Amino acid sequence: MIKMTEVACQVEECRFWSNNVCTAKSIEVRSSGTRKVSTSDDTACETFMSKQ
Repeated sequence: MIKMTEVACQVEECRFWSNNVCTAKSIEVRSSGTRKVSTSDDTACETFMSKQ
């Protein structure tokens, strides 16, 4: 069984957020646009789900 490495997260509004750690079983990150990714600002977490 593969264990996921702990992923830091500071998005308190996400359903998977727990004390600055992502509790999702897996995550998906994509580029946030059509340009070439060069910084973390150019990426987006597809796993995000609102707590509401």
